[in-house]
Amino acid sequence: MSKGAKPGQNRFAGAQQRRRDYRVTRIKDEIIPKLKAFVGKTSFDGITPFSRFCAELYNDGLPVNEKKIGYRTLVQSTEYWSLIGPLFYRHWGSSGSMESKKEKLVGKLASQRADGLQAETERLKKEVEALRAALRNHGASPMTPPDSKHTDQDLMTKFDKTCRALKLVLDASDGMFAADLDAIKISCAYNDLEPIEGLVPKELAAPFIQWMKAKGKNHGDQ
Repeated sequence: MSKGAKPGQNRFAGAQQRRRDYRVTRIKDEIIPKLKAFVGKTSFDGITPFSRFCAELYNDGLPVNEKKIGYRTLVQSTEYWSLIGPLFYRHWGSSGSMESKKEKLVGKLASQRADGLQAETERLKKEVEALRAALRNHGASPMTPPDSKHTDQDLMTKFDKTCRALKLVLDASDGMFAADLDAIKISCAYNDLEPIEGLVPKELAAPFIQWMKAKGKNHGDQ
């Protein structure tokens, strides 16, 4: 009885090796570059959905004479998993998922903070306008009330408090909102569609800018 491989066994083993070589090459050339393109744009809850996605990438556009690969094969084969596994653990594993969730949370908090500051700015804008209207009405009055001194003082006190509150909002925004003393406007650093005059009309921003300049001079004189 002869020893060695049976007839056709070498051809079968050779075909298996050629299939493995083809799959390794396709994983390197097709799956890995596409996976890298999805970093930061998608997430996976675990190895199974990740390997399913890899199998879809592999089988997409696969020549008709090549056998499709299953997601279990990608995980169970040490040779295949050694190529795509490190990408999973680096970008979508436990540490990668935490980093991704952290980035999403920071972005969400920044958006909520910007919305809150915008709402506060709108509220203060209306309050400033109401105070300016009261000042205009007072100045246009033909008769000076007996307590005009106290009325003026009360209005200026309220105006000063409003300006201080607006300045606190601007300072708390860490540069997101700022008062431009030269251009006399209040602007947002992250709003590309912001009007030239800024977030509020110039006639509303001007009293606040003048208040800031006055405070700056007074501070410098002390």
